[in-house]
Amino acid sequence: MSGVWARVGYRVTIVTMEHSPRSTLTYGSMLLGREGVVVALLRNTKVALVKLDESYELPQGTRRWPVAWDDLVLGERAGVPDVSVQTYVAGFSKAGRALEQHAVLPGTDVAVCSSPVKPLPFCGWSLSFSPTVPQACPKCVMLVEGSQLEGRGGSAMPVPSGS
Repeated sequence: MSGVWARVGYRVTIVTMEHSPRSTLTYGSMLLGREGVVVALLRNTKVALVKLDESYELPQGTRRWPVAWDDLVLGERAGVPDVSVQTYVAGFSKAGRALEQHAVLPGTDVAVCSSPVKPLPFCGWSLSFSPTVPQACPKCVMLVEGSQLEGRGGSAMPVPSGS
């Protein structure tokens, strides 16, 4: 998968605070010049959730801040991409009264098990897929857990690429 989702896992530097959400602008002077890693995308991929390297002097030690892409300078990829269950958002299918949660690559409406689903975006944010809930699709759980074994000789499924 290409595009903005490929930027998750990249190092960034906060260079301005002109376009970021108001909650972040409040602490703009404290955030300028800080470095971190993009860990998620918010608001229909217009805002990056940045995990700062150091944050001990920030309010309550907050490490993750929503910052607009226009306020960041993109660096290199931060180590080996960590493909985890959190990479997938939750999509839902319904059969009668039963609701089933599926793992969905962000921006799509087909689960990793090939079921058609409906993600529930809320203000540009989606729920993360959770393999431990009783309503989780067993096929999706198996495929997602298999993708984590890719580097260890296990079976693998397509995951967001780094380029």
